[in-house]
This record gives sequence, structure tokens and C-alpha cells, in this order.
Amino acid sequence: MHSSPRLPVPPLVGRRDELTLLAAALDRAKGGRGHTVLLAGEGGVGKTRLATLLAENAGGLGFTVAIGRGYPVETGVPYALFADALVPVFQRMEPAQLSMLARGASAELARLFPGLAPDGRAGSEPARGSPADAKARLFWSLTQVLGRMAMRRPLLLILDNLQWADEASIELLHFVARQLERQHILVVGSYNTAQRDSHRTLADTERSLVTLGAAEVIVVEPLAERETDELLQKTFDAPAAATRDFARRLHAWTRGNPFFIEETLKALVAEGALREERGRWTGWDRESFTLPASISDALEARLRRLSPPALATAEAVAVLGTGASLPVLDAITGASAEDLAASLAELRSERVLEEREDGDVVRYDVSHPLLRETLLERLGAAGARVLHERIATKLEKHYGSDAARHADELAVHFARASSPGLARRASRYLGIAGRNALAVHADREAVNYLTAALELARRTAGSDDGEERELAESLARARQRIGDHAGAQSLWLELRTAAHEAGDAARVAFIERRLGLLAYWNGRFADAVSHLDAAIAGAERAKDGDLALRASLAKGVCLVELGRRGEAEAVLTDALARAEMAKSPHLLARVHRALLLLYAWTGPAEQARAHGAEAARHARDAGDRVVEATVHWALAMLGGLTGRSRDVATHLADAIRLADELNSPILRVWAGEIEIEYAAGTGDWDGAIAIGERTIALARSMGQRSLLPRVLVWSALVHLGRGEIDRGRALIEEAEQIGAAAGGAGRGATNLQIQLPGKVGRVALALATRDFPRAMHTGEQALGIVERSGYVAWSIHRLLPMVAEAALWASALDRARSLGARLRADSERVGHELGLAWADACDALVDLLEGNASRAVTLLRAAADRLDAIPFVPDAARLRRQLARALAETGDKEGAARELRRAHDVFAKLGAQPELEATREQLRELGARPPALVAARGAEGLTGREIEIIRLVVARRSNKEIGAALGISPRTVSTHLSNIFEKLNVTSRGELADAAREQLLVGR
Repeated sequence: MHSSPRLPVPPLVGRRDELTLLAAALDRAKGGRGHTVLLAGEGGVGKTRLATLLAENAGGLGFTVAIGRGYPVETGVPYALFADALVPVFQRMEPAQLSMLARGASAELARLFPGLAPDGRAGSEPARGSPADAKARLFWSLTQVLGRMAMRRPLLLILDNLQWADEASIELLHFVARQLERQHILVVGSYNTAQRDSHRTLADTERSLVTLGAAEVIVVEPLAERETDELLQKTFDAPAAATRDFARRLHAWTRGNPFFIEETLKALVAEGALREERGRWTGWDRESFTLPASISDALEARLRRLSPPALATAEAVAVLGTGASLPVLDAITGASAEDLAASLAELRSERVLEEREDGDVVRYDVSHPLLRETLLERLGAAGARVLHERIATKLEKHYGSDAARHADELAVHFARASSPGLARRASRYLGIAGRNALAVHADREAVNYLTAALELARRTAGSDDGEERELAESLARARQRIGDHAGAQSLWLELRTAAHEAGDAARVAFIERRLGLLAYWNGRFADAVSHLDAAIAGAERAKDGDLALRASLAKGVCLVELGRRGEAEAVLTDALARAEMAKSPHLLARVHRALLLLYAWTGPAEQARAHGAEAARHARDAGDRVVEATVHWALAMLGGLTGRSRDVATHLADAIRLADELNSPILRVWAGEIEIEYAAGTGDWDGAIAIGERTIALARSMGQRSLLPRVLVWSALVHLGRGEIDRGRALIEEAEQIGAAAGGAGRGATNLQIQLPGKVGRVALALATRDFPRAMHTGEQALGIVERSGYVAWSIHRLLPMVAEAALWASALDRARSLGARLRADSERVGHELGLAWADACDALVDLLEGNASRAVTLLRAAADRLDAIPFVPDAARLRRQLARALAETGDKEGAARELRRAHDVFAKLGAQPELEATREQLRELGARPPALVAARGAEGLTGREIEIIRLVVARRSNKEIGAALGISPRTVSTHLSNIFEKLNVTSRGELADAAREQLLVGR
């Protein structure tokens, strides 16, 4: 039987300050300076986990630990909280020991805790004196007993869930806390801040103890977004590049509440949305989350405490969304001012709603996204529709003649009301809201609004044809932006047919340009040119110079992608002159961007950078953030092609920022391509693979044929470097299939940018499988295509270095030297630093193979240093292996071993298994012992699985038991333990348990 997948145990993150304060309080108590600490925070924030960790640490330090918890059904049981903590401790004592501690106060203890009374008789006698005196004796007796206990062994008393404690327990807590100054006692209480104020005695007790200096309050806050990301990385042993976007969405959903985070992750793992494949967790592209039953139940219990009017108000705010104003609530609830004020006060007291001031307007929001989800879930679909209809009609009346300015707000409610009688009004507001969203690049929202508006308009009798046409055009643009090319094309073709039938030639030309742009974004460059030619001809007949210029510019961009350098340069040069005459920043930005791309591929690089600077300037002047984002993408690509990593980092960051601000999946795919190469080159292969998986999934879903082949191949190169040949081959074959569909080899340079990546991948695959003749043959074919097109960057960046390497392995030294010379000449011509480093390496390796080891050492060291400086870490490490070989041939074995150890560290971090094994073998040949394979050390280097194993070791489980619990073999457990021992610098399971407690790795 296969066990269902389960979430690795999340580590504790983001609690360093709280743990430091608690540890200091524990140390003071051990030294006889007792104190009380109150942990305050929202439900699920991690107060209990902190207290539990403290309890384990205290137990290891020789403390007696007593833990009591409050329960909502026991709020009427006197001293129930203290009884839950102390009765089990007292019952474990011998009667004589307990009697000695009580010193004649056994009756008082039995009155406090009837469970200690023998046969239920003791403590049944009436107390002497007044009730106040009797209570004082009870409190003093218990305090003295605790003090005597603590003289033998210090005492940690944990009182959890104080918000549910009975009044008597809170009074006793106040009394005990005031007597701790010279005691070896630490009292730690915790409570939910949402319920503190409703427990008047608890609130008064906290204020009193803090004022007296007898207690301090530690507020436990939800995790920040970066801490949420850290939790994901450590739990799933995942790179930051994989989790970054997912962490942002998860944090927005949970607001950093650890319980909500963990329960959401459990649900995702259980349903397979997050899953482990080939030793890596995938599924980080998940865009939305469902409400787990465990969270819903916890929040539902909170809502059950509300009065009916308050609950109805909360439901109205939940349906309204964010920022419900007091006038709006007054308009839709129909409650009196006094009743509405009372409901809002109750909801604020219970932390269901938050109040904020927006200028002169007071607004209300549900305090947590998941609480809003729970409120909506309570309503159900039918209840929500009824409430949306009521809100829609009352809000429209409330806004009156100003309703159109609130279209975004009204659209949601009219659409979700699903009432046929409201269809016309719903379509109107949805259309306005959709166009507003499109104007600010909220493209997914625009698609949703406009789709609903168009469907309603088409279903509603008497709707306006012009309005339908405008809705269809706006929807086509929105669908294109989110990558729904098929949906966009269907709408544009429908609109073109209507324009033809109406005899509107200018509109046909306009739509042909749109179809051309759509084909360009979908990687169908030849189709794009056909549409754009039709647009140019139609625009010229209609004497629309602006449209003709825009269509010509788009055609030039397509010619760049097709590899038709001369035609592209002519078209774009003409477009630049016309754009300068028009003095249009919008058009100038686009022309300069196209020329940037042309010269990035064909050189010279400085000319490309000059056009890039102009493109960025004009895009900023025009306020065109889409063009600005693509300019930064192109400049980042140029930086990568020419080995200028600082340029890559700077422009990539800007491209990602703009893509995120615009919420554009297409721009995110484009940025993802550069991210993969940058991560791979700088040595973050885990990140490169994670980014690749995310970007490939997104590109496939959007049908992004223009970029998908490159993304597939750049990811495949990393897999090949790790020895994952089958995975790399699958990605390369997919890229080849896309290239073949774009045009066969017989068509020369047609769709160059789509065809070449697959050939690059095939050369790399042949190298990885040591099929050097195949690598040389395929590489020469690809170089022929590049040579005919003039797109020299393709040959420098990948093809020439790989074909030269194949020639070296095949001992075709003359061919290798020739390829190196070509690489150097092309690189010098376009200013390609990376290419020059590879040319130096090629010359050095030829020298080494020809027996000139001394000269090879000099050249190889310079080339490796140059690659490290770029940085191009993996290739630099590979050269250091060859440098070590050259050093060994000159007799410098110590220098050779030093270079190999340096390369070994890189390959171990990368997970480059073939190179790592070869490096270790070289070290053995030198008579040197290879380094340990574990790269990360200390607690920070532990994975989520290793932390799980540590906790089971501390629980004294055998390897066999651990394997059974985790679904892995005992041998795998042993391997994990070896790595753990090395990371934590321990030699036994006992030392491991001690280290785990000291570093707070256990406690769940």
C-alpha cells in the first residue's frame, strides 16, 4: 500500500527575538529571579509552539515542567487551569513528599484541587474565617508549595489559552505572579488577543501585573512575507527562486498566520497540488487556494460567538469586499444608526472587522482574508446572490447620478446577483469596469469583467451593436495580454468579418495589424508579416499614416525574429526616421527597442545598448510600462550574451518588477527566460530548475511558441549538467518539435529564433552522452544557419564553444583551433566578454592536448578567472578541472589538488554529478582524499526531511521505525543521519538529541 503524501514538518522560523526573551527569562528563573511572561497573539500564530519548545528546553535544563490549558467548556470550573497543570505533577509524587511540601496545608490544596483529595473527603470541611480570608490562605498555601518545589528543582508553569480560563484561575495567577521575585519559578501564560478584552478579569490582570513590573507581555506577530518564504524553503528544501511568487500569494491568503499556512500546505500536499518529483517539490505555480476544513472550523467557532445583527453586518462587509464605508453599510443594512454602531463595536471587539480612516470616510474590512472566506462560505451560493442583488440595487440608488464613477464596485454585485432583470445594467457596469481594468493593466480582471459584459450584452434584447463591438475589441486585447491567443484570435477574426461586411476598409486595416501583433506574440512570425503587410496596404489606401507606421514597425520586429537582418534593418531605419518626424515618444520607444533586439543578435553590442538607452527613455516619457519592461528584458538578455552580469542583474530586476506591477504573465515568461540563464550561470542550479519549471508551465499554458523553445533548452542544459539525461532529452525534443512545426530545415533561416534553440539543445545532449561526432555534425548545421542570417550572438553564446569542445574531445585539434579563432574574431567584433573567455579556454586546451602544459596553465587560469569574474560559475569550475590536469602534468600536484577542491565545492553545490564524480576521481589519481560531499553545515543547512528525522531520533525511534513513519527505507534513514551528524558536528544519537534541544530544532 502507498501512504498518502504528507507535509514535511515545518521548522520554526521568524521567532528568534521571542525565543531569546523566553530563554533569558528561563535563565533568570533558574538563578532565583522568578517572573511571569504573557504570550499574546491571534489564534494560530504559534504561541503554544513557543511554549512547548520552551518546555522541552526547560526539561533538558532540569526544570519541573507543568502545563495547563484552558478550555471553553470549563470556564465555570474554579481553578481548572491550575489543576490541569499541577494535579498531574502532584499525583506523580509520593504521599510523604507531597505532605512535606504542603506542611500542614494539604486541606487547602485539596480545596483548590479536589482531584488530590483521598476518596473525595478531604477539603470537604468548611473553610475557617471569612471567604476572603479563606481564599487568601488557599492562595498563600499554593504559592508556598510551589516555592518549596522550586527550591529542589526550578519550576516552569505554562498556562495556555488564558482567554478561556475561569475567573478564579486568573485571580490565582495574579496572586502567584506577585510572589515570584525571589523564586526559582517562571510562569508563562498565553492568550488570544481577539478574546482578551471580552475577558475583563484577564485584561485587568494583565494591566495590573505589567504596571507592577511582575510580568512582561511578548506579542507574537504573524510571519512576514520573507519569513513565510523562508518557511517554505526550509520545509520543502526548495530554492528561493521556486518559492518566491508562491510565498507572496500564500502570505496574502494567510496573512502570515503559521496555523493557516501549515493547514493550507497540508491540503495542497494531500490533493497533489504540491508534490515531490525526482527529489524536488513542484507545484509552485499554484495561483489560488481553497479553504481547508480545519481552518474553516476554527473560524466558524469564532463567528458563532457573534450576535445575529453583528453576524449579518459582517456578512454584508464580506460580500461588499474591501473598504466598506459607513454610509454604504447604513444604506444596505437598513439597521438603525444605534443598532449598526452596536454591531460594528461588537465586530471590532471580536477582531472580526478592522476600522480605518480614509480621509474623512471611515471604512471597514474583514480582519483576515480567510475569515472573509468563511463568512462567504456560510452564506452559500444562493444567499450570496440574494445579498449581491440587494447591495447592487441599493448602492446604485445610493450613488445616484455618480454611479458610473463606481462602476468597478457596482459591476461585481450586479454580475453576481445573476438576475435577468438586472442584465442590462450589469452589462453596462461590467463594460466600464473592464475597460478601466484594461487601462491600468489589470488584465485578468479585465478579461473577467469584459467576458461577462459581452455575454450579457449578446443575451439581452435591444443591446447596442456599437457597444458589443467595443466590448469584443477590448476583450480581444485583454485576452491577448494574458496569453489567451486562441480566444483573442477568434474575436479579432469575428470583428474583421463584420468590418468587411460593413465595407469599413480602415477598420479592416486596424484589425489586420492586431492580428499581426497576435501572431507575433504567438511565435508565428511569417503569418504576422502577412497580416502586417495587409494592414500597411489598407492603411495607405485609407491615408492613415500613423497606422501604416505602426504596422511597418511591427513588421520590422517580426523580420528581426525571422533572421532576415537586411530587410529588418531597412524597415526599422525607415520607421525610425518617420517616428522622429512624428515626435512620438510611444513610437520612438518601440522603434529603438526593435533596433536594440536586432543589434543584440547581430552586433555591435554598443549600438544595441545605445538603442536600448533611447528606448527606455522614450518609454518612460510615454508612460508605456509594457514597452519599458520589454526594453529591460532585452538589455538583460544583451548583458547575458556579452557576459556583463551586472547589466543582467539590474535590468532583470526592473523587468520582473514591471511584469509584477502589470500582472502580466507574458512579461513574466520573458523575464523567466533570463532568470533561468542568470541563475544557471551564477551557480544557482536549484533556482534555475525551479524557475524553468514555473516558466515552462506558464509558457505552455499560453501557447508561447516564440520563447518556449529557449526556456526548454536553457532548463535542459542544467538537467544535463546534473546528469539527468532523460529529463534533459525530453525538454530538448519538445523544443525541436516546436522548431520543426515553425519551419523545416530546408527553409533556411525561417523562424530562426524558434528553430535554433532545439539545435543548440541537441548539440548539448550529444556532448553529455559523449557522442562527439553527432555534436560536431549538428553544431556545424546550426552554425551554417547562423552564418547565413548574421545572428552571430547565437554562435558565440552557445554553438561555437560546444562544437569546439566536441572537436577537442574527438581530438580534432585543427578543427578546434579554427573554431577557437572564429570565436575570438566574432567576440571581439561584437564585444562579447564571455566569448573571449571561451576562446582563451579553447586555445589553452589545444595547447594542453598538444603537450604544451606550461602555456596551457597560464591560459587556463586566466580563462577560469575571467569566467569567475563574469561570473559564469559552472564553466569556470569545469576549466579548473582542466587547469588541474595541466598543473599535474607540470609536476605541481599541490596546485592541481587546490584547483580540484575549488571545483569540487562548486560542483557539490550545483549538484553537477558527472563533473563531481570526475573531480573526485582526479583527486584520487593525485593521491588526495576527496572532500566530504555535504556542502551546507549547521542547523541552517538542514532540510525539512532531516528535521523530521531529528525529531524522531529525539523520540528514541530506531532507524526502522523512522523509515516506517516517513515511508523511506532504513538505509535511507542512515544516509540522512550521516549527513545530519556532519552538518551538526555530532558523533552519536545522544549528542544529536542534545544539539537539537540546544538549537530548538525539536518541540512539536
